[in-house]
Amino acid sequence: MSIEKITAFPEITVVIIEDDAVVSVTQEYYDIDKVKTHIQGCIKTVRKYDKMGYYNLAKPEFVNEVITTFTNLELSKKDVIRVNNFMDIQGFQECNRVWQLPDEMKVQVSQMLHGFYITYDTENWEDFSIEPIKS
Repeated sequence: MSIEKITAFPEITVVIIEDDAVVSVTQEYYDIDKVKTHIQGCIKTVRKYDKMGYYNLAKPEFVNEVITTFTNLELSKKDVIRVNNFMDIQGFQECNRVWQLPDEMKVQVSQMLHGFYITYDTENWEDFSIEPIKS
């Protein structure tokens, strides 16, 4: 048994820009209960695949691989900025993904992101705790 601690940042759904400044960033999961429920659901999916002997990707070895493969969470702010999902970016018509924004706006978005620490047991993935990262 090994206890590991990682960071997780929810992906962005909405960015609001006014006068060339980012005024608001909305992330998909904003509280501990929603993050915990989301991760638990993904772990159940992996456990189901394990029973069937099937994985749509390589079999995850640790819960942090479950998070990066199955959830809408990323392990760093930089990874959140790089996500290629469509986002609702209001006030800047030239793009629909954060990575397409000018560098100054990407920095502003990054500074507004919230995240969580996830502490988990590498043997028993279901045994994990979540706490917010204090900014």
